[in-house]
Amino acid sequence: MEFSSLYFLYLFLPLTLLVYFLVPGLRLKNIVLLAASLLFYAMGQPVYVLLLVGLSYANFAMARCIRPGKRNTLLLPVVVNLAVLGLFKYLDFFLGIFGITVADGGVMLAALRGITNGLNSIGFAFRSPTSALPLGLSFYAFQVISYVADVYRGKVKAERSFFNLLLYLSMFPKMMQGPIVRYEQVARQLMDRRTTPRAAFEGAQRFIIGLAKKVLLADYAGKVVASLSTGGGNGTFVGAWLAALMFMFQIYFDFSGYSDMAIGLGRIFGFRYCENFDLPYISTSITEFWRRWHMSLGSFFRDYVYIPLGGNRRGKARQILNLLAVWALTGLWHGASWNFVLWGLYFFVLLSIEKQIAPKLETLPFIVRNLVTMFFVLIGWVLFMNTSLSGIGSAFAAMFGGGTSFAGSGVSLQLKNSLPLLLTCLIGSSVLPRWFGFIWSGLFGMGRSDRRGAVTVKKGIYLASVFLFLILLLWLCTVSLVGSTSSPSMYAQF
Repeated sequence: MEFSSLYFLYLFLPLTLLVYFLVPGLRLKNIVLLAASLLFYAMGQPVYVLLLVGLSYANFAMARCIRPGKRNTLLLPVVVNLAVLGLFKYLDFFLGIFGITVADGGVMLAALRGITNGLNSIGFAFRSPTSALPLGLSFYAFQVISYVADVYRGKVKAERSFFNLLLYLSMFPKMMQGPIVRYEQVARQLMDRRTTPRAAFEGAQRFIIGLAKKVLLADYAGKVVASLSTGGGNGTFVGAWLAALMFMFQIYFDFSGYSDMAIGLGRIFGFRYCENFDLPYISTSITEFWRRWHMSLGSFFRDYVYIPLGGNRRGKARQILNLLAVWALTGLWHGASWNFVLWGLYFFVLLSIEKQIAPKLETLPFIVRNLVTMFFVLIGWVLFMNTSLSGIGSAFAAMFGGGTSFAGSGVSLQLKNSLPLLLTCLIGSSVLPRWFGFIWSGLFGMGRSDRRGAVTVKKGIYLASVFLFLILLLWLCTVSLVGSTSSPSMYAQF
């Protein structure tokens, strides 16, 4: 189930919130939240609920046996979690490398269908899985690895309640696509939190803005990309560049929109999740871009891979090797496909070069550094969007070799019709919306000290204007979704 579906927006979420806020006490609220989370997951892939619960319990038990500072006690949980991730996500990929023919749909999918049929034969009613990759596995596997690693480091104590650990891993706001929330960030909130009217309003505001980014920008950008692909327009010079630009905006507004929705929902339930995006397209270097894009994944690889490998403490040669390991893993994390491996290695090369010439780059004007950075990021997205090596070659041939033609009438019309969307995406990914929000709140004295009466009136006007704006966005999203379906979130496949 997608956050950007009418079923979720007008049935599942309202009912969950109604029951959650009606029941008394945090214990009962947590039970409601856990039940809603497992139901949310089961509505997508019922049989994989067993994997989620089973892996959660295994880590609950293994974490109780970890002794801080004793590395051998950490080995088993890390191996188990990586083995589960590898079996479901990478088994077929590595078998293919060695020329081993896999079953139709993959070895694990065939095995799971057999297990499902067996369970159904004894009275269960599980729907046969259509994908070998459990929803959200890459995200909750990394979360549980960070949990056991932090227990080993002594940063957190092993959770004594399986209920709390399962709730942490399965909370539906962050379940499918993150952000990758560490246990230490929410451990206290599991047993001590409350939702204030202000927090609920801020959470709803964040959720609706994220929804608008997904439905009104990402989905429409995706339709342009699909149209160019099916119509052959991406084989032309203009079409190839337009497809790359639209994909660049599609993936940003899709994933950052989902992260906004997740953070907003968490806020409504009293949780404060970590930020995941910070205007990455205003970056002036590749290093800065990766500090602003998918921040929770970047910090995971930094703290649990790069630094344990030695970071930059053992000389430049070792630092380069550590970067290579991180970026090879980053590429593979996104998918078991050669284009993702190339994508990760591409950024490894860029970052390695950038570290050598960074002082010279800093002398260039901001706009030059930003445009150069975005050019290289765009090239990276071409690698990301084309899952086959032949597709990558065709895209680059069209972009840098002229393609089958310059544009063609169909692509020219597509470009003309897409200009308003391109401009909106460009503005939406810039700092301008944030500046406008600061200016708008400043006009009404938000955050200033003033006479109580004046501040109250201004605050009321400000809140009313924001409320009306959010209602407008929600209405536009609803109109867009009626009679159609929102495109599946891009990162759900990872």
